[in-house]
Amino acid sequence: MPAIWPTTLDLSTGAVRVRVGDEVDAMVVRAGVGAEIRHQLVQWMLDAPVIVAPRPRSRPDDWILLAQPRTPMCAAAIEDLAFLGVSFPRPDSTILLPAHGSTTGHRWLEPPDPDRVPPPWGAVVGAARRTCSRTW
Repeated sequence: MPAIWPTTLDLSTGAVRVRVGDEVDAMVVRAGVGAEIRHQLVQWMLDAPVIVAPRPRSRPDDWILLAQPRTPMCAAAIEDLAFLGVSFPRPDSTILLPAHGSTTGHRWLEPPDPDRVPPPWGAVVGAARRTCSRTW
């Protein structure tokens, strides 16, 4: 059954935002690392919605991978993710959802499928850790 995400609408800007927490969570990574994580998820036949969030010109874009709600992680997993430069939005914070014709630069790399839920949190963390364990 598809999830219904808790969204808010900023009436002054028209921006739609999703609240992180009970229904959806997110992992924020640099584009190159995000591509490796996404590739691993695809190999596992999982689709994670991905938002591209631009950064200043001299820095690579961030990718925001959306997943099911966060579950507890062991210390080793947290260390591996820190090594990759992964960050996580605070629970109850919001993430800007890309809109058609948006001027913010945010865009969907992989839009959500309305008939599917995002991948489990553990799968996204596992894909990131697998990326971390590879020899570059």
